[in-house]
Amino acid sequence: MKMIRCHYTQETLDTVAKAGRRRAIGCGGFWYGVMLFGLIAAAIQEPGVWFRAPLFLLGFTVFWCGMGYFFHRLLCNIEKTTLQHAGDEITLDDNEIQLVAADGTQITLPREGLRVQGGYYAAGSVIYTIWNPKFSKDKKDKIVLTTYIENAEELVKTIRPGAWDTGDGFGGD
Repeated sequence: MKMIRCHYTQETLDTVAKAGRRRAIGCGGFWYGVMLFGLIAAAIQEPGVWFRAPLFLLGFTVFWCGMGYFFHRLLCNIEKTTLQHAGDEITLDDNEIQLVAADGTQITLPREGLRVQGGYYAAGSVIYTIWNPKFSKDKKDKIVLTTYIENAEELVKTIRPGAWDTGDGFGGD
């Protein structure tokens, strides 16, 4: 079997660092603009809507804004995790998986018994945690990567076929 090396490229990190701001400006403007346009159209068509259904309008507004905020926070968490592990290099060979973190710390786990757990899927991104139950006793003994890392799909599929989340709702390929 060939060795798989994973790392974050500088171009990817630059894109991820700017993504939250771009999404907040672009999607936020669209998200709130559509809501405002709908409310203005409703007020012009039926001015009494403001007096008859204030709870409906409040509920709609809170739901609309809340869903946008929730989705944005999911993506921000994935991006924050990517930037936290920006200098990490992960190597998988026949016998072991090794993480060399940006701060110089190393984690080496035997290949046999490795587990992969994916988090939530949000707009093409997932946080994956790799660990070995025999050796990983706490959080610092686990390898964390996101889909932004180079060769992530090949690594996850090699450790556990079908673990790669494609966002189709079935949890794998």
